Amino acid sequence: RMRQRVAVLEKAYCVQRQKADRLEELLRNRDRTIVELEKERDELTKLIEELKKQRDTYRGMVYKPMRKLTPKPAGGRLTGHIGYGRKLPTKIDKYLHVFANNCPDCGKSLTRSTTTVSHTVEDIPQPEAVPPIVTRYEIERQWCTNCRKEVVARPAGVIAHSRLGINLVIQILCLHYRCRMPYQTIATFLFDTWGIKISQGALIGITRRTRDWFGSAYGELLVQIRAAPVKHADETGWRIDGVGSWLWAFMTRDCVYYTIEETRGKGVAQKVLAGSMDTDVLVRDDYGAYEKLHMEHQSCWAHLLRKSREAVQPKGASGQMKKLHLKLKALYKTIETITIRPFNLNERRVYFQKCRQTLQVIIDADYTEADAQKIQIRIKRQNNNLLTAILKPNVPLTNNLAERMVRPMVVIRKISGGSRSYDGAASHAVNMSILQTILLRQQSLHPTLKDYILQGAAGKN
Repeated sequence: RMRQRVAVLEKAYCVQRQKADRLEELLRNRDRTIVELEKERDELTKLIEELKKQRDTYRGMVYKPMRKLTPKPAGGRLTGHIGYGRKLPTKIDKYLHVFANNCPDCGKSLTRSTTTVSHTVEDIPQPEAVPPIVTRYEIERQWCTNCRKEVVARPAGVIAHSRLGINLVIQILCLHYRCRMPYQTIATFLFDTWGIKISQGALIGITRRTRDWFGSAYGELLVQIRAAPVKHADETGWRIDGVGSWLWAFMTRDCVYYTIEETRGKGVAQKVLAGSMDTDVLVRDDYGAYEKLHMEHQSCWAHLLRKSREAVQPKGASGQMKKLHLKLKALYKTIETITIRPFNLNERRVYFQKCRQTLQVIIDADYTEADAQKIQIRIKRQNNNLLTAILKPNVPLTNNLAERMVRPMVVIRKISGGSRSYDGAASHAVNMSILQTILLRQQSLHPTLKDYILQGAAGKN
C-alpha cells in the first residue's frame, strides 16, 4: 500500500512539474513579448514626437495656429503719460483768414473780430487738379563741321528713347517694389490719381527696361560684396510660374545683391562669392551649401539658440537639454560681451581659448537623451565657426542683417506668389537690389534712382 501511495505521488509530481515547466515557458514568452512591445512602444513614441514636430512645421506653413489667450495690458496711453500729437509743420505754404457773416444757429449778422484761433492742416492736391505734364521737345538736328556728323541735343532730365518721364518711372518703381503694389493696382492708381492710362504689359516693360538701365550698377554691387571683408548670405524659396526656385541674398553693411536661381545648390554661392579672399568672413546660418566656401565663417547664434529653445519648450524635454540650453545662453552672453569691446587681438586670443574650451566641453559631453544629442550634433558641425567673431573685428554674432534684407522679398512673395517668368524674376532681383541698397545706405530714394536711371539710359552707368 505504501508503494502504491508513493507511485501516485510521483505521478502527481511529474504532472505538476510538467505543468510548472509549461507555465515557466509561457512566462518567458510573455516576458519576451513585453520587452518587444516596450521597445515598439518607445519607437512609436519617438515617431509620434517627430510627426508632431512635422505637423507643427507644416501647420505654420498653411495657417496660423490659434494662439493661447494670455492677459495683456490695456492698450492706449498709460495712466499719467503726457499726451503726444502730430507736430506742427515748421513751414507754412499758405495763410487763409476765415470769418463768418452770420451766426450758424440764429442767423444774426456778426461783427468782425481782432482775435483769432489757429488751425493748421497738411493736405495733398486734388488728383484732378494735378494732371500729367506732357512735354514735347523740338530738338534741333545740328551739324558738327569738325566731326562731320549730325548732332542731336539730349534734353536734361529725360530718359533717352522713352515716352514716359523720369518721375513717372520712379513712381512706378516705388509703388511696385517699395509699396508692393501689383501691376493692376498700379495702373488703377495712376488712372485715378493723374488720369494716366497704362496697361499691365507696359508696366512690366518698364521694370524690364529699368533692369537694363541698372545693369552696370548691379554688377558693381557684386564686385563690392566680393571685395568686402565681412559679408552675409541667406536664401529663401521663390516660385517662377509655379515652379519652385530659390532667392539668394548676399549683402554687406551698405549693399545688397539678390539673385533668383533654379537651385539651392552650393554652386550659386560659389559663383556669387568667387574671388573673395580666404581671410574674408561669411556670416551665415548652418545651411550646408556654404561649408565648402574658401573663407572664414561665422555661424549665426540666433539660429542655434532658437533651435535650443524649441528643444526645451516641450513638456517632455530632458534635463540634459535644459542644462545644455543654459550653457549655450551663458556662452553666447560671454562672447557678446567680448565682441562689443574695442578690438584688441591679444586680449581676444585669450578669450578665444577660454570660449573654445567651454565649447569643447559641450562637444565632448556624453549626452544620452535624443533632444540633447540633436543640438550637440549641430554644435559639433559648426564648432569654431561659432567663435570667429572673437578674432575678427566688426563681425556680428547673428545673421540678422541678412534676415532683414530677405524680409521685403518674403512680403512680396506673400502678395504675388513669386514671378511669372524667368525674365520677370531677373528684373525683380536687379531692381530690388538697387532699391534696397539705396535704402540701406540711407540715401534719398527719388534723387538717387533718378541718377541711376538717367546714367543707365545714357549708357554711362
